[in-house]
Amino acid sequence: MCGIFGYVGQPTEVGPMVLGALKQLEYRGYDSWGVATRDGGRVAVEKQTGKIGTATVTLPTSPIGFGHTRWATHGGVTDANAHPHLDESGRLAVIHNGIIENFRELRDELVARGHQFRSDTDTEVVVHLVEEGIAGGQSLVDATRKTFARLHGLNAIIVMDVTQNELVAVKTISPLIVGLGRGANYVASDTTALVEYTRDVVYLEDNQVAVLRPDEVILLDLHTGAPLPLRRERVDWDAGDMGLGGYPDFMSKEMAEQGRVVRQVATGYTEYARALSDTIWESYGTFLVGCGTASYAALTGSYLFSRIARRHVNAVLGSEFKYQEHFLTNRSLALALSQSGETADIIEAMVTSRARGAKIGALVNVRGSTLDRMADLSIPLGAGPEQCVLSTKAYIAKLAILTLTAHTLAGTPEIARDILLRAADALDRFLAEGGSARVRAVAEQIAGADHLYVIGRGLNYPTALEAALKIKEVSYVHAEGFAAGELKHGVIALLTAGTPCLVFAPIDETRADILSGAMEMKSRGGLIIGISPLHDPVFDLHLPVADVGDASPIVNALPAQLLGYHLAKLRGYDPDKPRNLAKSVTVK
Repeated sequence: MCGIFGYVGQPTEVGPMVLGALKQLEYRGYDSWGVATRDGGRVAVEKQTGKIGTATVTLPTSPIGFGHTRWATHGGVTDANAHPHLDESGRLAVIHNGIIENFRELRDELVARGHQFRSDTDTEVVVHLVEEGIAGGQSLVDATRKTFARLHGLNAIIVMDVTQNELVAVKTISPLIVGLGRGANYVASDTTALVEYTRDVVYLEDNQVAVLRPDEVILLDLHTGAPLPLRRERVDWDAGDMGLGGYPDFMSKEMAEQGRVVRQVATGYTEYARALSDTIWESYGTFLVGCGTASYAALTGSYLFSRIARRHVNAVLGSEFKYQEHFLTNRSLALALSQSGETADIIEAMVTSRARGAKIGALVNVRGSTLDRMADLSIPLGAGPEQCVLSTKAYIAKLAILTLTAHTLAGTPEIARDILLRAADALDRFLAEGGSARVRAVAEQIAGADHLYVIGRGLNYPTALEAALKIKEVSYVHAEGFAAGELKHGVIALLTAGTPCLVFAPIDETRADILSGAMEMKSRGGLIIGISPLHDPVFDLHLPVADVGDASPIVNALPAQLLGYHLAKLRGYDPDKPRNLAKSVTVK
């Protein structure tokens, strides 16, 4: 999940250029960062732990350079473990995203042959193996190819040789995108770092090797070295979409954009919903697959298809999907939900589905991502760049698309359009009419709490799970979501006097039961915070939301997101970059 950016072209202030790109990519990892450029015939490096913030570099003008922002997997968060890593001659450098599963075996071999290691990372074996290949007479390209072929796991690497002004990049699953410029070429782990320089890109496929020089990019087959054609594509958004736009952080900006996202689905996704509903209708066994927040969107989808379209679909965690693959046939549909389209567990689940002959669908936010390109039917979320590590508007886009699709399958798309437009208006109105301030006032009352519990029923049970996730991942308050009916089966033992309890109480068939559960919690000392269109005496605090029928998970998500946001701010945490997390989880 690390951020990668590289440049080769005319001599320029490449250090600040790379550092600026890493700031765009920092949501992919912010344990440490590093930049390397050419200084004569050697690699010059500046790297350190921590977030980039206002960091600067003093590297020399150079025609080549690259950088990396790290989410630590192997080796602690230290300057020595930060990328790039150099060979012993100082001629070569490498940056890496992924996990080299057999690195211990490779490292032991290299140590036995006299190599000296400066870090505890798995990455450093790569540069030593390439160094050996070049010492044995191989070109940089061939040494990199042969090295990568020895690596086990899902990895992306870039090797820089400052004596040749050449970058060599290769990947399996972990994303790499080549940017094509005039007199310069670029490579990055995400298009967000490229659009400032070019919108013409090549999405590397697995086991393709890209050789970048100032005036050309060559693609080769990893195993044979045979040349491959370049498939140039155009990125359809620009760098202006990446700014804060006057908001204090990306989380607040992206929450505020959710009304637009829902309105866009309501008014412009008729054909997408019809294509997806037809595919579900034709399938015999549909699986909605997601990780983290996307898994709760998938679980919500299972309720939507049941109650609206009378259709059974299965919601499965991406990381657990391979243990249920035995149900897949050539009539199955595996529908993957993902913001990035690069999540390793999701990609692995789709590879498994393909191997069993199933059709693959995708709801994905990043065009050109691995998931987008491998799917038989890919529907863009259309949420725009989501730079906060926590997913907000991409989650809401998934809910909106699933709602529209379920109604389309039932033959009632006009009902979906109506409730989605009402939900879009409600989201905008909640913010415009002081909803954020009301949530902050609640947050101020509970900011010192160590635990928080969330309950929901039916369609809003997944909403309770997502609310708890948002709160704990951004504010570090221990939050847990439960089905309200499960309280008396053990959960209620957790309650103590004053424990905040968030209760989703829409106006539907679950209301009486959910309020009964809230009363059980209150009788044991819980502080009841109701998210509901109507007040009830059981609520100690009430956050009113609109009644939008089956779109209630959409409007109910916003107060929970805001509660996590304000708790984080009150407790002194950065809502955009929670500890230990990264945006795109490209390791298993």
